Amino acid sequence: MTAATAPTAGLDRPEVVWRTLAPLLNASGRRSVRVYEAETGRFSGVARLTASLPARPAATYLYTKGGRTQLLALDFDCSRGGRAAVEADLASAAEWITRCGGVVVSDRSPGGAHLLCPLAIGTTAGVEEISHLVALLAARLPTLDKSPNTNAATGCLSAPGSPAKQGGYRQLVGSLSDAVDAFTTRSHPALLPRLYELVGAVRSAAPAPAAGTPCVAPADYCTGDGDERRLAPVWVRDDPFDPDILQYAQHGILPSQRHWDTASEARMAVITAAIARGHSPHSIAALALAPGGPWHAGLGASYLRHCRSSNAAATAMRRDFEKSLTWLCSTVLKHRSRQHKKKYSQGGKGGGVGPCGPHDLRRWLAAAMLWADGVYHGRRRRWTVHSVLQTLAWNAYNAGTQHNGTWTVGVGGRNLSLGTALLSPDAVFSVLRELRELDGAPLLHTVHHAGVNPDQYALTWPAGITVNAAAVARTRIEPIHDAWSVVGEHLRRIYELVAYHGITTRAELYAAAAMSPGVGDEAVTTLQIAGLLTRPSRGVVAAGSVSLDAIAAAHDTDAARQKRITHYQAERQQWRTWLVGNVADHVAASAQAAALNAPAVDPDAERAFWTSAMIHGPPDDDAHPCTDDDTQALHVVLATLGGRIIPTPAA
Repeated sequence: MTAATAPTAGLDRPEVVWRTLAPLLNASGRRSVRVYEAETGRFSGVARLTASLPARPAATYLYTKGGRTQLLALDFDCSRGGRAAVEADLASAAEWITRCGGVVVSDRSPGGAHLLCPLAIGTTAGVEEISHLVALLAARLPTLDKSPNTNAATGCLSAPGSPAKQGGYRQLVGSLSDAVDAFTTRSHPALLPRLYELVGAVRSAAPAPAAGTPCVAPADYCTGDGDERRLAPVWVRDDPFDPDILQYAQHGILPSQRHWDTASEARMAVITAAIARGHSPHSIAALALAPGGPWHAGLGASYLRHCRSSNAAATAMRRDFEKSLTWLCSTVLKHRSRQHKKKYSQGGKGGGVGPCGPHDLRRWLAAAMLWADGVYHGRRRRWTVHSVLQTLAWNAYNAGTQHNGTWTVGVGGRNLSLGTALLSPDAVFSVLRELRELDGAPLLHTVHHAGVNPDQYALTWPAGITVNAAAVARTRIEPIHDAWSVVGEHLRRIYELVAYHGITTRAELYAAAAMSPGVGDEAVTTLQIAGLLTRPSRGVVAAGSVSLDAIAAAHDTDAARQKRITHYQAERQQWRTWLVGNVADHVAASAQAAALNAPAVDPDAERAFWTSAMIHGPPDDDAHPCTDDDTQALHVVLATLGGRIIPTPAA
């Protein structure tokens, strides 16, 4: 163990650093970490994320299972140039990121260094966007290893405090409290676009779209034609130019920092920055090529030095404009939200307070949740069951019926998945199958699906459960917001108790959520990082500044929802087509067989039967042993349990 990596006392001890930072670094929804295997020389093993310091080097995941990240993570390797080169590249990257509005946390080990930059609250980036940016940085920082950022499934980086492969531990640079503050306050929302501009965004070609991915057309983001073409106002940025970009635009002076290796890269960075702020080819030419223009001595002179005439310079500038615009739209804008995007409305109310929905249905849902808390205690599946139960209640409220206080609803698993924050149909079907088999479950499968008709369920009272008025008041009948597909469904109860029901003290909050203090603290911390909660004082939590709508918009969950809906519609149409071609033939064949095998009916005998029946009239009420109440009760049983009456021969 070297002096540089030896553990220090107090809060900087490796076990404390790991316990504090590893949960903050691990991608949302990941409950495991990757561990180093000496046999493979890679982080190929998988272990559960725990508060205990791993015995082997351990790395946290960079991306969610959906391929998105809240972290710009850079890995500098001493094998690529030595310690001095790593320190120089680390300092350059930290300066660039800080200048663009980022906050940085770094650590060192005998083999290199890491720079960690948490993205803005409510902001994520896809693997394509991050890997391209890291490739641009790696072209300027020789010791930067871009491979951890290129794999959405296994991309990882060993966390501060973890054992290092070369011995010792990864030593956090600076204090642990400063690192926690960085992951709490996080970076400016415009960090990534600013960083793209600064490093010369179009040096590398944008990666080719994957098969089946729709191509991005600049026309989708622009207004105007020809030399007046520019970004539509909803995509235009209003922040000032980076000082180095502006310096080159005005004076043609390359900065001392290694942003750009050539004047061509500097020109492209200026053009890209201008496009992002709403400039057209005509307005850029007016700035740079018109004599006396503010950019004539800088950007304009750079073009004129490499062109034989002003017309050739204008042509070259127009070509660079198109190249930069195409790159900007296909690599940056398709990952960004519109500046004035309409309010997100799918999957939840997104901001109501207090109870929501009819009292009797809320009472059932409160009891069902309490039952699930007991049956699934300590299991992550509890939150999936909660989501399915709540969505069943929502569907019952909108399309169900009541019989003697019991709600019944017909709904399919695909429909339920749209109300459960886009849970997969398989997950929903799995919960439904499980609940059908559990004794005392708050769900009774009454009618099996047939043809285009879905399964029907009765929302029954769970065995042995009693709920108080407070639990009912904390229950809401509404669909689940799609933002929870990003944040994690296991955090929803904590947030809703704070945001909708005003519970702010930790003890009361964790008791209402049926969580242990340790699990509750972890949930609050994660929600705080996402901006959904804040801690105004010790032991107190409150709703944060970020809304569920904002998170959903940042991740474009409405597109995922529409894609899911379109897929379901196609599946339903295929099913209907099959039914028309197969069931109809079966019914027709059955009817034909029944007709062939039916006994012949004597017309005179049938006529005599109906004449006798009409003469005598209907039987007296006394002939029916069932009273009106009995009949009503029988119909309830039939509707709830899916039974049918079987006639028996008279004695």
